[in-house]
Amino acid sequence: MIKKFDRKLILSDGSEYCGYGFGSKLEKVTEIVFNTSPVGYQEILSDPSYTYQTVVMAYPLIGNYGMAEDDFETDIPSIGGLAVRDYNDQPSNFRSKYSLSEIMEKYKIPGIYGIDTRKLVRSRCHECD
Repeated sequence: MIKKFDRKLILSDGSEYCGYGFGSKLEKVTEIVFNTSPVGYQEILSDPSYTYQTVVMAYPLIGNYGMAEDDFETDIPSIGGLAVRDYNDQPSNFRSKYSLSEIMEKYKIPGIYGIDTRKLVRSRCHECD
């Protein structure tokens, strides 16, 4: 059985990216920014410079090593949201205390996965050429 999409990322130009939710179910209006790092999603989630911004992760798999208590950049993450291609909710790192989704629920941060993040990045970055 195919799971139905339950979340959308809607851009100001009207384009929509349908996917699946994780983290908080809150709806937010935020600025979208991109990050191409293959690691460091915990630091990105808790980096105060991303306050009220939704970060689109260009690297495809996020969540695989979970969240370690010692790796937060700030005590209370203030990121606006997180958009990823593939989300793993079963972390495999021995230091992990929580899944990414659990932390995002705790701090009311919505997430979406299953969208084509590379297409989104390319469609927004062509204006830079």
